[in-house]
Amino acid sequence: MTERPAKENKTMHNPLAPRTIMVPMTADRPARLALRASGQMAREHGSRLILAYVSSEPGHMEQIGFKLESLDQIRDRMEGELGAIIQEELGDLPHEAVARVDDLGDGVVALAQEHGVDLIVLETRPRSLLQRVFVPSVSAKVVHHAPCAVLVLPAASI
Repeated sequence: MTERPAKENKTMHNPLAPRTIMVPMTADRPARLALRASGQMAREHGSRLILAYVSSEPGHMEQIGFKLESLDQIRDRMEGELGAIIQEELGDLPHEAVARVDDLGDGVVALAQEHGVDLIVLETRPRSLLQRVFVPSVSAKVVHHAPCAVLVLPAASI
C-alpha cells in the first residue's frame, strides 16, 4: 500500500505566486479592473501591492501657472484624486504608492526594476487604427521591456 503525501502546509509560499505586484495608474486611467484583480491576488497570496503613478510632467496646471511638484507631492495628489476608486476596489488592503516623472511605459518598467516587482497588472484600452499607427502602446512597451511577468487586462467598462 502506498502512502499518500502529507497535505501541503497552507502557510508556505507558492513559488509561482508573485511576491510583489504593481499596478500602474494615472488620473485619466484609474485601472479599476487591474486594481480589483491585483487586490484579489495580493489577498490570496499575501503579496506586496504597489500602486505606481507615472507622470510625464513634473507638475500640473494651477489656476495661475504651472506648479512643479516633488515625487512625494505627485504621489500624494494622485492618491487623493484616485482615493475613492482605490478604496472601492481594494478596501482595507494595505498598499504602497510610488511615483516617477518619466514616459509612462519607461517609468513603469523602471519602477518595476527598482522595487523588485514580480508581476505588473495593467489595463489596455481600445485604440483606433490611427492611434495604433502613430501613438506607441504603453502596454506593448511594458510587455516588451518589463523585468517580470505582465498581465494585460482590457479596460474596465464601469
